[in-house]
Order: sequence, then C-alpha cells, then structure tokens
Amino acid sequence: MFKDDFHIFRNKVQQYSDKFDTMTEEATKNAIIMPFLVLLGYDVFDPEEIIPEYTCDVAGKKGEKIDYVILHDGEPTVLIEAKRAGLKLQKQQQGQLYRYFSTNRCRLAVLTNGITYSFFSDINAPNVMDDEPFLSFNILEDDEELFLSSLEQFHKSVFNVKDILTKAVFLKYLKVVEQTLRSDLINPSDELVKYFLSRPEIKTGNRITAQMIDKHRAATKEAMLKVMGAVISVDAAPTEQVPQSGTGVNDIISSLPAGNEYRASDVYGVTNIQVVRDGKAIGRLRVSTYHGKPRYDYTELGGSGKLHFLTGVDECEKYLDPAYT
Repeated sequence: MFKDDFHIFRNKVQQYSDKFDTMTEEATKNAIIMPFLVLLGYDVFDPEEIIPEYTCDVAGKKGEKIDYVILHDGEPTVLIEAKRAGLKLQKQQQGQLYRYFSTNRCRLAVLTNGITYSFFSDINAPNVMDDEPFLSFNILEDDEELFLSSLEQFHKSVFNVKDILTKAVFLKYLKVVEQTLRSDLINPSDELVKYFLSRPEIKTGNRITAQMIDKHRAATKEAMLKVMGAVISVDAAPTEQVPQSGTGVNDIISSLPAGNEYRASDVYGVTNIQVVRDGKAIGRLRVSTYHGKPRYDYTELGGSGKLHFLTGVDECEKYLDPAYT
C-alpha cells in the first residue's frame, strides 16, 4: 500500500535529520532522492526508467545536465533537479530548472532537497515552466493527507500526464481561491466590495464610487469574518462523536506525563509540541485535525528518528513518561 511505503520512507529520512546540514548533494541523492524514486515504483538502475545526469542543452550553452529524468515508453516525462538536504529551497533555485524545462517535451518538473518537494508544470503557457508550483510539501512537517493522493499519481503503476495536469489545474485554482480569501479577510479588495454593493438587495441608488467602496470596506470585512468563522466552525465539526474538550494546547499539555518540558506552537491549526528533558529535545508531538478528528503523531529525536502514529493523546505515555523511557 502506497501510504505504508511512504511511512517507511519518511521514517528513514527522519533518521538523517541531525545530518541534514552537513549532507552534500550527492549524499542527499543517494540517501533520500533515489529511495524517493523507488517509493514511486521506479527502478533507479534501469536506464529505461530513470536517467541520471540527463542532458538538457540550453541555447548557447552545451553540456547542461539535470539530475534525473523519469521516462515512460522511452520518452522523458518528469525532470528532477536535486539540491542538498540542508539547503532551503527558494525562488533562486528554480532558475536552473526553469531553463531546462523549455529544452524538452516534459510537462512536469520537480525541485527537491529530499525533504521539501515542489512540483511544476506549464499551465500558464506551453513549454514555459510556471513561476509557482502546483504542489509543494515538506514530508517531515506537513500533514500527509494534504498531499499524499497527489503524490501517488506520480507512481509508475498509475502515471498519466493528462490526469496529473488535470489535478494540477484544480490545485492551482484551489490555491488562488485560498490566497484570495485570506487576502480579502484581512483587507477586502475593491472588486469584492463593489460586487456586494452592486447586489440588487443593496439599493445604493447611485453609481458606485471609490468613496463608497472605502466607506463599506470595514463592514464587508466584518461580515466576511463573521460568515467565514461560521463556515470554518461547521467544517471543523467532527463527523463522529469526538470530545470537544481537552483538545486545546493547554489541555493537551496538561494531560501529558510529568517530568518533561513542553514547548508548544500553533500554526494554521496544527499544534507542534517539542518535548524537552534535561535541557535536550527528545521528541516532537504533532496534533492536527482531519475531517473533524484529532490526529496525533510523535517523532523521536536525537537517535532513531522513528515516527509513531497514535490513536490518542493517552498513548503518548509510553513514549514520554520518564518511567517508561
């Protein structure tokens, strides 16, 4: 099962976490990226499936090579540009991949340091790589439910460029809508305020002016926050009977075994709790919500790097209680 194989791969990568900063690009390829290609069902030693150091000659510059290309039926389909694990991926690292993309018929490209993966296509203009990835995730930090089904589409057994591009267009639309909604919740755009002012239920009686838009911007924001807050509350409601108390950060920490220091942070609804004992971080507990249900996973640090998926916060005892560990 792909999910099980992914968990094995992620656990293996987690074991190298204390070495990321010192890993070279070649070490990253051998230890992480090649196993990632194996996870996707490819034989990394079969030149009919994977070609390392694939030639992508750019105009006026011969001998340019990309780290890997995935082949299907003898044709290159996915370009992969690898960076060392300790390098944070930013816009400047996309430049090389951008140049290579236009030199062949591939419509898919991946930029990765083995931990973060960014998938690109040419949705905006044929044979020109988009500036923004349609899919991007960190395998150690992000909730797998947000990306695993999309990643599985790249598996050799089900790979279909048309299906992936259809999903890519959908994901891009989803991202744009999300970004627009976030922006409008903070500061409603002129277009949004004008849309509401032009509704037949609101009889302005006059031409909609810039002054009218500015005057109604605060009310629009207030209404948006009120409605969106209600929608989020409904979406977050459990599909089964799940206790609603005891799931806040303080409630979670208070239920954890004594003898440790717990340092919590909450980002976009995902709670990360660093477990510290005798001044040393020994693990990380992550609490997220999926379809209204709390999800718990615990990563051991400073040694095995094992990742454990827990049925509930009570199961933390065997990993966090000093009496057990």
